[in-house]
Amino acid sequence: MPDSFESQAEIIWAHIRSILASAGMTVTNLVSLRTYLADPKHDEANAQMRAKQLGTHRVSSTVVCCQLLESKWKLEIEAVAAA
Repeated sequence: MPDSFESQAEIIWAHIRSILASAGMTVTNLVSLRTYLADPKHDEANAQMRAKQLGTHRVSSTVVCCQLLESKWKLEIEAVAAA
């Protein structure tokens, strides 16, 4: 896992897009995101990344700051999509 928040987020979003594609979906099928941040200092970068990835598509979004299982991780994202 890379050290920077942005690099980790890019990897996670690539995986989300891949999973969605395997179900014939795109980010426009996302209805809810729950992001777990290891440090609240990443909140602005997280908001910018979410806007970059979703464009004009809006979803229900919750951000939780907490200790993550792996100390090198800066974030985890839980995504819910619907057809």
